[in-house]
Amino acid sequence: MADRYSFQSPFAHNDRDGWFTIGALQVTTSVAVAGLALLGIVILTFEGNVGPVGRNLVLTDEALNGAQIWRIFTWPTVIITSNEIFGQLIAAVFFYLLGSQFESILGKTKFAALVGTMIVVPAVLALLVGAFTNIGILEGGLNVLFLGVAAGFAAAFTQAKSFFGIPFWILVAAIFLISVLGDITNRNWPSLIMTMAAGSIGLVLTKSFGFASEVEWIPALALPGFMTGEGRTNTGRPRSQKRRKNKAGLRSVPTPSSSDAEIDALLDQVNEQGFDSLTKQQKATLKRHSEEMRRRRDEG
Repeated sequence: MADRYSFQSPFAHNDRDGWFTIGALQVTTSVAVAGLALLGIVILTFEGNVGPVGRNLVLTDEALNGAQIWRIFTWPTVIITSNEIFGQLIAAVFFYLLGSQFESILGKTKFAALVGTMIVVPAVLALLVGAFTNIGILEGGLNVLFLGVAAGFAAAFTQAKSFFGIPFWILVAAIFLISVLGDITNRNWPSLIMTMAAGSIGLVLTKSFGFASEVEWIPALALPGFMTGEGRTNTGRPRSQKRRKNKAGLRSVPTPSSSDAEIDALLDQVNEQGFDSLTKQQKATLKRHSEEMRRRRDEG
Protein backbone atom coordinates (compact mmCIF):
# COMPACT_ATOMS: atom_id res chain seq x y z
CA MET A 1 0.00 0.00 0.00
CA ALA A 2 2.86 2.37 0.68
CA ASP A 3 3.97 2.12 -2.95
CA ARG A 4 0.53 2.67 -4.34
CA TYR A 5 -0.85 5.37 -2.08
CA SER A 6 2.45 6.83 -0.86
CA PHE A 7 2.69 7.74 2.78
CA GLN A 8 4.86 10.73 1.89
CA SER A 9 2.03 13.14 2.63
CA PRO A 10 2.18 16.66 1.21
CA PHE A 11 0.92 17.70 4.63
CA ALA A 12 4.07 16.38 6.31
CA HIS A 13 4.69 17.10 9.98
CA ASN A 14 6.63 20.20 10.86
CA ASP A 15 8.16 21.31 14.13
CA ARG A 16 4.82 22.49 15.54
CA ASP A 17 2.81 19.31 14.93
CA GLY A 18 3.85 17.25 17.95
CA TRP A 19 2.40 17.56 21.42
CA PHE A 20 5.95 17.65 22.74
CA THR A 21 9.44 16.62 21.68
CA ILE A 22 11.92 14.02 22.83
CA GLY A 23 15.21 15.13 21.36
CA ALA A 24 14.54 15.56 17.65
CA LEU A 25 11.40 13.38 17.76
CA GLN A 26 8.04 15.11 17.49
CA VAL A 27 5.69 13.07 19.67
CA THR A 28 2.33 13.06 17.91
CA THR A 29 -0.65 10.93 18.88
CA SER A 30 0.34 8.38 16.22
CA VAL A 31 3.89 8.18 17.52
CA ALA A 32 2.79 7.94 21.15
CA VAL A 33 0.25 5.14 20.63
CA ALA A 34 2.48 3.08 18.32
CA GLY A 35 5.47 3.62 20.62
CA LEU A 36 3.56 2.49 23.70
CA ALA A 37 2.37 -0.59 21.82
CA LEU A 38 5.96 -1.48 20.95
CA LEU A 39 6.95 -0.85 24.57
CA GLY A 40 4.24 -3.31 25.58
CA ILE A 41 5.88 -5.95 23.39
CA VAL A 42 9.24 -5.29 25.05
CA ILE A 43 7.67 -5.59 28.51
CA LEU A 44 6.03 -8.90 27.58
CA THR A 45 9.35 -10.19 26.28
CA PHE A 46 11.04 -9.53 29.62
CA GLU A 47 8.27 -10.52 32.04
CA GLY A 48 6.80 -13.47 30.11
CA ASN A 49 3.20 -14.51 29.55
CA VAL A 50 0.59 -13.03 31.89
CA GLY A 51 3.22 -10.95 33.65
CA PRO A 52 2.42 -8.41 36.38
CA VAL A 53 2.55 -5.35 34.13
CA GLY A 54 0.48 -6.73 31.29
CA ARG A 55 -2.23 -8.28 33.44
CA ASN A 56 -2.65 -5.01 35.36
CA LEU A 57 -3.04 -2.87 32.24
CA VAL A 58 -5.20 -5.07 30.00
CA LEU A 59 -8.98 -4.50 30.01
CA THR A 60 -10.74 -6.85 32.44
CA ASP A 61 -13.78 -6.84 34.72
CA GLU A 62 -11.54 -5.33 37.40
CA ALA A 63 -11.88 -1.97 35.67
CA LEU A 64 -15.35 -1.82 37.26
CA ASN A 65 -15.33 -4.42 40.03
CA GLY A 66 -11.99 -3.29 41.44
CA ALA A 67 -12.28 0.38 40.43
CA GLN A 68 -9.15 0.02 38.29
CA ILE A 69 -10.28 2.73 35.90
CA TRP A 70 -6.88 3.09 34.24
CA ARG A 71 -7.53 -0.14 32.34
CA ILE A 72 -10.06 1.75 30.20
CA PHE A 73 -7.18 3.81 28.79
CA THR A 74 -4.26 1.36 28.72
CA TRP A 75 -5.73 -1.74 27.04
CA PRO A 76 -4.65 -0.98 23.41
CA THR A 77 -0.97 -0.82 24.26
CA VAL A 78 -0.56 -4.13 26.11
CA ILE A 79 -0.72 -7.83 25.31
CA ILE A 80 -0.30 -10.67 27.78
CA THR A 81 0.75 -13.72 25.74
CA SER A 82 3.54 -14.27 23.24
CA ASN A 83 1.01 -15.51 20.65
CA GLU A 84 -0.11 -11.89 20.24
CA ILE A 85 3.31 -10.36 19.58
CA PHE A 86 3.25 -10.60 15.78
CA GLY A 87 -0.27 -9.18 15.50
CA GLN A 88 0.58 -6.32 17.87
CA LEU A 89 3.76 -5.54 15.94
CA ILE A 90 1.93 -5.41 12.60
CA ALA A 91 -0.87 -3.32 14.10
CA ALA A 92 1.63 -0.85 15.60
CA VAL A 93 3.49 -0.39 12.31
CA PHE A 94 0.37 0.14 10.23
CA PHE A 95 -1.25 2.31 12.89
CA TYR A 96 1.78 4.59 12.74
CA LEU A 97 1.86 4.69 8.93
CA LEU A 98 -1.85 5.27 8.47
CA GLY A 99 -2.31 7.28 11.65
CA SER A 100 0.47 9.73 10.78
CA GLN A 101 -1.10 10.30 7.39
CA PHE A 102 -4.56 10.83 8.86
CA GLU A 103 -3.30 12.96 11.75
CA SER A 104 -1.44 15.33 9.44
CA ILE A 105 -4.66 15.93 7.51
CA LEU A 106 -7.18 16.08 10.37
CA GLY A 107 -4.89 18.04 12.67
CA LYS A 108 -3.53 16.85 15.99
CA THR A 109 -6.53 17.93 18.12
CA LYS A 110 -9.14 16.18 15.99
CA PHE A 111 -7.04 13.05 15.59
CA ALA A 112 -6.38 12.88 19.34
CA ALA A 113 -10.13 13.23 19.95
CA LEU A 114 -10.79 10.46 17.43
CA VAL A 115 -8.28 8.07 19.00
CA GLY A 116 -9.27 8.95 22.56
CA THR A 117 -12.94 8.31 21.86
CA MET A 118 -12.11 4.99 20.19
CA ILE A 119 -10.13 3.93 23.26
CA VAL A 120 -12.64 4.88 25.95
CA VAL A 121 -16.11 4.31 24.46
CA PRO A 122 -15.63 0.72 23.18
CA ALA A 123 -14.02 -0.26 26.50
CA VAL A 124 -16.89 1.22 28.52
CA LEU A 125 -19.49 -0.48 26.31
CA ALA A 126 -17.78 -3.86 26.67
CA LEU A 127 -17.56 -3.43 30.45
CA LEU A 128 -21.23 -2.51 30.74
CA VAL A 129 -22.32 -5.46 28.61
CA GLY A 130 -20.07 -7.72 30.67
CA ALA A 131 -21.51 -6.37 33.92
CA PHE A 132 -25.10 -7.11 32.87
CA THR A 133 -24.42 -10.48 31.23
CA ASN A 134 -21.63 -11.87 33.44
CA ILE A 135 -19.41 -12.33 30.37
CA GLY A 136 -15.72 -12.35 31.25
CA ILE A 137 -13.58 -9.67 29.64
CA LEU A 138 -9.90 -9.92 28.76
CA GLU A 139 -9.06 -7.50 25.95
CA GLY A 140 -5.82 -5.89 24.87
CA GLY A 141 -3.87 -4.97 21.78
CA LEU A 142 -3.93 -2.32 19.07
CA ASN A 143 -5.98 -4.20 16.47
CA VAL A 144 -9.35 -2.67 17.41
CA LEU A 145 -7.94 0.85 17.43
CA PHE A 146 -6.23 0.36 14.07
CA LEU A 147 -9.46 -0.88 12.49
CA GLY A 148 -11.32 2.18 13.75
CA VAL A 149 -8.75 4.60 12.34
CA ALA A 150 -8.61 2.66 9.06
CA ALA A 151 -12.41 2.85 8.75
CA GLY A 152 -12.35 6.62 9.19
CA PHE A 153 -9.52 7.06 6.69
CA ALA A 154 -11.25 4.85 4.12
CA ALA A 155 -14.46 6.87 4.44
CA ALA A 156 -12.62 10.18 4.11
CA PHE A 157 -10.60 9.12 1.06
CA THR A 158 -12.75 6.77 -0.97
CA GLN A 159 -10.44 7.06 -3.98
CA ALA A 160 -7.32 5.91 -2.12
CA LYS A 161 -5.70 2.75 -3.52
CA SER A 162 -3.98 -0.13 -1.74
CA PHE A 163 -2.12 -3.19 -2.99
CA PHE A 164 -2.47 -3.93 -6.70
CA GLY A 165 -4.74 -0.93 -7.18
CA ILE A 166 -7.47 -2.33 -4.92
CA PRO A 167 -9.55 0.50 -3.40
CA PHE A 168 -8.44 1.01 0.19
CA TRP A 169 -11.99 0.92 1.52
CA ILE A 170 -12.45 -2.59 0.11
CA LEU A 171 -9.28 -3.77 1.86
CA VAL A 172 -10.43 -2.24 5.16
CA ALA A 173 -13.90 -3.77 4.78
CA ALA A 174 -12.36 -7.21 4.17
CA ILE A 175 -10.07 -6.96 7.24
CA PHE A 176 -12.97 -5.69 9.32
CA LEU A 177 -15.21 -8.55 8.18
CA ILE A 178 -12.53 -11.15 8.97
CA SER A 179 -12.11 -9.69 12.46
CA VAL A 180 -15.87 -9.68 13.09
CA LEU A 181 -16.32 -13.23 11.84
CA GLY A 182 -13.41 -14.37 14.01
CA ASP A 183 -15.01 -12.83 17.09
CA ILE A 184 -18.35 -14.48 16.30
CA THR A 185 -16.71 -17.86 15.70
CA ASN A 186 -14.80 -17.64 18.99
CA ARG A 187 -17.85 -16.25 20.80
CA ASN A 188 -15.68 -13.33 21.88
CA TRP A 189 -18.54 -10.91 22.37
CA PRO A 190 -16.57 -8.17 24.18
CA SER A 191 -14.09 -8.01 21.29
CA LEU A 192 -16.97 -7.94 18.79
CA ILE A 193 -18.62 -5.06 20.64
CA MET A 194 -15.37 -3.11 20.79
CA THR A 195 -14.57 -3.69 17.11
CA MET A 196 -18.03 -2.59 15.97
CA ALA A 197 -17.95 0.43 18.27
CA ALA A 198 -14.49 1.54 17.12
CA GLY A 199 -15.46 1.22 13.46
CA SER A 200 -18.67 3.19 14.01
CA ILE A 201 -16.82 5.91 15.91
CA GLY A 202 -14.20 6.15 13.18
CA LEU A 203 -16.88 6.68 10.53
CA VAL A 204 -19.11 9.08 12.46
CA LEU A 205 -16.35 11.30 13.88
CA THR A 206 -14.58 11.51 10.53
CA LYS A 207 -17.84 12.67 8.94
CA SER A 208 -18.43 15.07 11.84
CA PHE A 209 -14.97 16.59 11.35
CA GLY A 210 -15.99 17.60 7.82
CA PHE A 211 -14.62 14.65 5.84
CA ALA A 212 -16.32 11.68 4.15
CA SER A 213 -18.80 14.00 2.42
CA GLU A 214 -19.16 11.50 -0.43
CA VAL A 215 -20.49 8.81 1.93
CA GLU A 216 -23.98 10.11 2.54
CA TRP A 217 -25.21 7.29 4.78
CA ILE A 218 -22.76 8.15 7.58
CA PRO A 219 -24.37 10.56 10.08
CA ALA A 220 -22.59 13.69 11.30
CA LEU A 221 -22.77 14.97 14.86
CA ALA A 222 -22.36 18.42 16.36
CA LEU A 223 -19.14 18.08 18.34
CA PRO A 224 -17.93 20.14 21.32
CA GLY A 225 -15.12 22.59 20.73
CA PHE A 226 -12.53 20.63 22.68
CA MET A 227 -12.82 17.81 20.14
CA THR A 228 -12.44 20.01 17.08
CA GLY A 229 -9.87 22.45 18.42
CA GLU A 230 -12.24 25.37 17.87
CA GLY A 231 -13.22 25.84 21.49
CA ARG A 232 -9.92 27.49 22.47
CA THR A 233 -10.14 29.92 19.60
CA ASN A 234 -13.76 30.82 20.30
CA THR A 235 -13.28 31.38 24.02
CA GLY A 236 -9.75 32.74 24.07
CA ARG A 237 -10.47 36.18 22.58
CA PRO A 238 -12.04 38.92 24.72
CA ARG A 239 -15.63 39.75 23.78
CA SER A 240 -14.82 43.39 22.93
CA GLN A 241 -12.14 42.22 20.53
CA LYS A 242 -14.64 39.92 18.84
CA ARG A 243 -17.03 42.86 18.40
CA ARG A 244 -14.30 44.97 16.80
CA LYS A 245 -13.48 42.17 14.42
CA ASN A 246 -17.14 41.67 13.48
CA LYS A 247 -17.57 45.38 12.72
CA ALA A 248 -15.16 44.98 9.88
CA GLY A 249 -17.91 43.10 8.07
CA LEU A 250 -16.96 41.74 4.70
CA ARG A 251 -13.46 43.13 5.04
CA SER A 252 -12.63 40.27 7.43
CA VAL A 253 -13.40 37.68 4.76
CA PRO A 254 -10.18 36.75 2.92
CA THR A 255 -10.22 37.17 -0.82
CA PRO A 256 -9.65 33.93 -2.70
CA SER A 257 -6.20 33.88 -4.25
CA SER A 258 -4.76 32.10 -7.25
CA SER A 259 -2.95 29.75 -4.87
CA ASP A 260 -6.32 28.71 -3.41
CA ALA A 261 -7.58 27.82 -6.86
CA GLU A 262 -4.40 25.88 -7.56
CA ILE A 263 -4.76 23.94 -4.32
CA ASP A 264 -8.40 23.16 -5.10
CA ALA A 265 -7.46 21.86 -8.54
CA LEU A 266 -4.71 19.63 -7.16
CA LEU A 267 -6.93 18.26 -4.39
CA ASP A 268 -9.68 17.54 -6.92
CA GLN A 269 -7.17 15.58 -8.97
CA VAL A 270 -6.09 13.61 -5.88
CA ASN A 271 -9.71 12.88 -5.01
CA GLU A 272 -10.56 11.67 -8.51
CA GLN A 273 -7.36 9.91 -9.58
CA GLY A 274 -5.40 9.27 -6.38
CA PHE A 275 -2.27 10.87 -4.98
CA ASP A 276 0.01 8.95 -7.34
CA SER A 277 -1.50 10.79 -10.31
CA LEU A 278 0.37 13.95 -9.29
CA THR A 279 3.68 14.74 -10.92
CA LYS A 280 6.75 15.53 -8.81
CA GLN A 281 6.25 19.22 -9.57
CA GLN A 282 2.59 19.08 -8.52
CA LYS A 283 3.50 17.29 -5.28
CA ALA A 284 6.11 19.94 -4.53
CA THR A 285 3.58 22.68 -5.28
CA LEU A 286 0.97 21.13 -2.99
CA LYS A 287 3.51 20.71 -0.22
CA ARG A 288 4.64 24.33 -0.58
CA HIS A 289 1.09 25.64 -0.39
CA SER A 290 0.31 23.50 2.66
CA GLU A 291 3.39 24.84 4.46
CA GLU A 292 2.37 28.41 3.61
CA MET A 293 -1.13 27.78 4.96
CA ARG A 294 0.30 26.36 8.18
CA ARG A 295 2.58 29.36 8.57
CA ARG A 296 -0.26 31.84 8.04
CA ARG A 297 -2.45 29.93 10.49
CA ASP A 298 0.26 29.87 13.17
CA GLU A 299 1.08 33.56 12.69
CA GLY A 300 -2.58 34.53 12.76
